Amino acid sequence: MRKTEFTYNPKVIFETDFNSKLVEFNGIGIGQALTELPSELISEFYDKDYKNDKTNIKNGWILTNNGIMYVLKKGIVKMIRIKENGIKNLNGFDKNDIEKLIGKPNRINNDSITWVWDNVVYAKVHHYKKRKIKVHFSTENGKICELEIE
Repeated sequence: MRKTEFTYNPKVIFETDFNSKLVEFNGIGIGQALTELPSELISEFYDKDYKNDKTNIKNGWILTNNGIMYVLKKGIVKMIRIKENGIKNLNGFDKNDIEKLIGKPNRINNDSITWVWDNVVYAKVHHYKKRKIKVHFSTENGKICELEIE
């Protein structure tokens, strides 16, 4: 089966036959190791094991300068989060646009953080179970602000 590179074709997530296993992000797919990721693409990283070596993270995450974040468990990509630069071509889409393209979500919840005693909701997260994606819509403008793909 042919894989599609998300960074060149982010609208692949709207295709009827979307399959997260057939999408690559900087040439890397879910279920793979990051051995092929050039270190110059890495802008931030977090290692849960505190080893502080961005090229050898086993549990944590790596964010690239084009907005693709790889969430790793035992050195394998378990989830992709796409933010900022990675969703430039999608950030004009709102909830209604997405529902027209891929239907109603299975579930909606809040992406929030609590500061002191104030709970701040940053996004409404729409879960699409069959597609294995979560679409985050900003509470500020109602547009896509992040994607999670498993």
